[in-house]
Amino acid sequence: MKKVLKILISGLLFTVMILISPLNAAALQSGQIKTVGDKGQARIETQEIRAVWFSFKDWQKYLKGKNEQEFKAAFSSVCENSLKQGLNTIIVHVRSHNDAVYPSSCYPWSDEMTGGDPGYDPLLIITDTAHAYGLKVHAWINPYGYRNGSYSGEQSLATKENIIQGIREILDKYPVDGIHFDDYFPPLGASVHNELLKEVCTTVRSYNKVFGVSPQGNIDNNIAAGADINTWLSSNEYMDYICPQIYWSDVYGKNGNVTMYSDRLSSWISLNRANVDMYIGLAAYRVGENSKTDLGWSRKNDNLSTQITKLRNSGCKGYILFSYSSIVSPACQDEMQSVRSVNNQQ
Repeated sequence: MKKVLKILISGLLFTVMILISPLNAAALQSGQIKTVGDKGQARIETQEIRAVWFSFKDWQKYLKGKNEQEFKAAFSSVCENSLKQGLNTIIVHVRSHNDAVYPSSCYPWSDEMTGGDPGYDPLLIITDTAHAYGLKVHAWINPYGYRNGSYSGEQSLATKENIIQGIREILDKYPVDGIHFDDYFPPLGASVHNELLKEVCTTVRSYNKVFGVSPQGNIDNNIAAGADINTWLSSNEYMDYICPQIYWSDVYGKNGNVTMYSDRLSSWISLNRANVDMYIGLAAYRVGENSKTDLGWSRKNDNLSTQITKLRNSGCKGYILFSYSSIVSPACQDEMQSVRSVNNQQ
C-alpha cells in the first residue's frame, strides 16, 4: 500500500513540475495564461490591474518616425518606466482614427501614429517587448474612428462587420492580453452600440482574452451619447471589465467642498448590478492643474494615491492612469511617488 501511495505521490509531483515549468511560470507572471469562468467568460487574474494608457499622442511623442531598432529601444524604455511606477499593464492605442499600427487587411497604416508603413510590424514588437518585461498589453481601439463630433479617415470602415473582422485580425496575429474600447461613441443609438459590444465580447472571449470598455465618468453624458451603461452593467454579456474615467478630485467646486471623485465612484459602483470587474480611470494629466472648479489638483499632491485607496476599499479591481506622458512628466513625480507607496502596501 505504501509503495502504491509513493508512486501516486511521485506522479503528482511530476505533473506539478511540468505545469510549473520555467516557460509556464513566466507566462503566469506576465499574465499570458488565463482562467475561464462560466459560459466561457474570460476572467482577468486575481492580480490588481495597475495600468497606463499609451495614447496616439504618446505615439507621436515617443515612437513615431523611428526605424525598427530605434522603435524597439524606445518601447523598451516605455516598459521600463512603467515598471518603475509599479504598473503591470499597458493599454496601447493600436487603432485610433480608422487606421492601424500593424499591417492590416482591414485598415490603412496610421498617419497619426506610425506616419505610414514603417517597414516593420510595431505591434509585434510591442507585444513581444512588453511580455519580455512581464507586462500585459491590451490593444486599445477607437472602434468607429470617431472623435470630436466626426469620423476620422474612411467612415465606411466603421461598420460592425469590419470592426469585428479587424479585432479578429489582431487576435489571430498578436498575443495581446485583451481588447480595449475608449469612450468615443457616435450618435447611432444605444441598441447599435449594445449589439456591437455583445458581439465583440463573444468574439474576444472565444480567444480566451478579455474585453473592456472605458466610458466617460459622467453617467448622464454617457446615456445622452448612447453609451448604455445601465444595460452593460446589468449583465456579463457585454464586457469583462469596465473602466469609467473619474477625472475629478475630492476638492471640487468653488469652495472645494464637493467630493466629486468619491461621489461618482459610489454612483458607478451602485450601477454595477452584474458585478462586472471594475477598474477606475484616473487623471494623471490633471496633476498640478490650476482649475477654478476642481481645486484639488493644485492644492494636494496625493490625489491619485488617495483615489487608489478609495477604489480598493470600494472593491474595484484596479486602475488605469491617463496617460503615459503624464506619469513620466516632472510635474507628476510627487504624485507618482505616493502611488508607488500605496502600491507597496498591497
